Amino acid sequence: MKIHMSKIFLALVLFIILLPNIQHAFSLDLYCLYGLRTVNNSDLKRVYGNGQVYYPAISADLWHGLSIGVGYEGGYSRDGYIGIYEEFTNLKIMGVEVFAGYQLDLRKMALFARAGYGFYSYKQHIDNPALPYRIDDKKSTIVFAGGLKIFLYRKVFLVTEIKYVPLKVKPVEDIVDLGGIRCLGGIGIRF
Repeated sequence: MKIHMSKIFLALVLFIILLPNIQHAFSLDLYCLYGLRTVNNSDLKRVYGNGQVYYPAISADLWHGLSIGVGYEGGYSRDGYIGIYEEFTNLKIMGVEVFAGYQLDLRKMALFARAGYGFYSYKQHIDNPALPYRIDDKKSTIVFAGGLKIFLYRKVFLVTEIKYVPLKVKPVEDIVDLGGIRCLGGIGIRF
């Protein structure tokens, strides 16, 4: 039975939101970001290009700005043509991240930095009638991010984030760098 990472993320979010006793022990930030994702490998960038990702996440402020959280990165699915015969190809990258961080709350804004661990899945398909090529693999790596939250109202905030994910994989023989920078922005709510 195959369980998708998005279902695991949704289950964690619902678990935290639906337990009122846990909610009163600390504050929760629920937010959704969207933005650019770069690809470090120049060959892959030439075929697939950079793309967009979405990133829903939830974090809990445990004590004096120290927080933990979980997020899901999805949406990077790019098509291209590869090889001397210009065969159709597709690359998908998605992942779940767990993180810990520190948030410095100022009056109407907050600066944050976090580090964590990401569990990523990548799938590549090359449509070659003679020899179909498929990769469906997983890789874990560290994640670093920082950003700014601007509170519009007491509980609603805009958030911008820059994240770096060093994701080097070895699908066949050579090491390929699927990592890159994410420049994200979005909106959130504090409970």
